[in-house]
Amino acid sequence: MKIYISVDMEGATGIVSPLHVRAEAVNEYAFGCTMQYHDLKAVVEGALEAGATEILVNDSHARMINIDVSQLPKEVRLISGTPKALGMIEGVQGCDGAFFIAYHAMAGTPEAVLDHTVSGSSVFNVTLNGHNVGETGLNAAVCAEHHIPVALVSGDAAACREALALLGSNLITCAVKEGRSNSCATLLPPSVSFSLLKEAAKKAVASIQSKKAPVMKIATPYSLEITFKYSRQCDEVSYVPGVIRVDGRTVRMEGSTMEEMRHWMGIATSLAGSIKP
Repeated sequence: MKIYISVDMEGATGIVSPLHVRAEAVNEYAFGCTMQYHDLKAVVEGALEAGATEILVNDSHARMINIDVSQLPKEVRLISGTPKALGMIEGVQGCDGAFFIAYHAMAGTPEAVLDHTVSGSSVFNVTLNGHNVGETGLNAAVCAEHHIPVALVSGDAAACREALALLGSNLITCAVKEGRSNSCATLLPPSVSFSLLKEAAKKAVASIQSKKAPVMKIATPYSLEITFKYSRQCDEVSYVPGVIRVDGRTVRMEGSTMEEMRHWMGIATSLAGSIKP
């Protein structure tokens, strides 16, 4: 069994501050990387003990060079670096099930630690086929196109609630903290969250084996709308061929595959992020 793990950082054990996830804040970022690996190690151990034979990890945060490959066991392969055609979900094709680890809630979620969607500097809101989605929804939709279930989501309690609302009660979730505001949370000690994450991974592997792990339900064709924080960002993205401008801050792209939508999302947010308001 081949398990795919997309691992972000904001939803990891102990992380509450933007400084924890930014490379320029050297000491705080070192803590962030340590805790990202802590959560990853827990689910890798659980998955292997439950019967996974291969694990593909995609470093999915920011520059995507946060994980030290020398720390990983022999059963694991790591996708590191950027750009990636599918961003946080690069390489998922052909896997038996996916885990989204250390994820955060979508932009605008109350009591959610470091909530945002893809780009905190440029994206105000994203809808897919008319429904608000965050990174969990976007990435789960790509998995669904390849008939791959999402078996486990971890992060803060808000991220877990978002995932359950999207994928249903058969999804295994593991909350490692409870947000009190955007940059404040009640935290579990790492020793406690490690055990919880490891056990959740075992249950997730069992749910894949029993065919109970959920595949996101979504219809084609796809319509993806991005509302930017500033009209100037929208101006720039609206000049891309095929993009439909909806209003002063919103653009829409339509297509027949989720991979196409994910490619476009990456291009649009990269372009918008280069604009200084």
